[in-house]
Amino acid sequence: MKCPNCGSNSYEILKSKEETSKTKEINKLLLKCEECGNVYKEIITQDKPSDYRIIISEHENSRKEFVSLYPDEMLSTGDIIMVGESEVEITSLENKKEGRVDTSPASDVITIWAFSRDIPARIGISIDFKGVIISKKVDVDREFKFNIGDIVKLEEYIFKIRSIKTRERKMRKGFAKASVVKRIYGKPVDSFVRFNYDLTDDIVDRDKPIK
Repeated sequence: MKCPNCGSNSYEILKSKEETSKTKEINKLLLKCEECGNVYKEIITQDKPSDYRIIISEHENSRKEFVSLYPDEMLSTGDIIMVGESEVEITSLENKKEGRVDTSPASDVITIWAFSRDIPARIGISIDFKGVIISKKVDVDREFKFNIGDIVKLEEYIFKIRSIKTRERKMRKGFAKASVVKRIYGKPVDSFVRFNYDLTDDIVDRDKPIK
C-alpha cells in the first residue's frame, strides 16, 4: 500500500471499515503517509474462507472434519493449523491436479491429511539382544527429549540408546524431541547401571507381553 504521492510504504491507519459480499471480504482503509503526510484510500479484498476436508490421525484412529481456510492460503506438509480447538500438523495434501503433494494452495486441495498434536507422541523402541529384537511402543510428551547415550528402563530391561530414527533421518549422536522421533534403537546394559528415566508406565498396551 504505497503512498501515491511519495511511494513510501510507511503509513498510519486512520480509519478501517470492513464489508462483505457473497464471496468476498472487503476492507476499506483511510491511510496517512508517515513520510509526506498525504492522506489516501485503499481497498483490500480477498475471497471468503471455505471449508476443506481434513483427515486427522490419532494413532490407530482417524476422524474426518472440515477446516475453514482462505482459498489463496498456501499449505505445506509440516504446517501446524488449528481445527476447532485442536492443533494438528499437516502430513500430506491431496491436490486436484497432481495427487499427493507437499505444497498446495488451499483452493486446489481435495483432502488435507494431518495428525493431532494434542495427544502424546507414539514411539517405537527396539532393543537388540544380539540379534533377538524386543520391541514395544510408548506414548510420551511431544516435548520430551531423547539423547543418544541415555540409559533407559523399560519393564525389566535396562538399555542404552544407540541411535534414533526421526521422520527425516537416522541419528547416531545428539538428541531429538519425541514429536519427531519414529523409533529408538538400543542395546542392553547391566541391570545395576543407573538409568536416566523409566518408560515402563508409558508402554502402550502394557498387558501384552514384550516380544
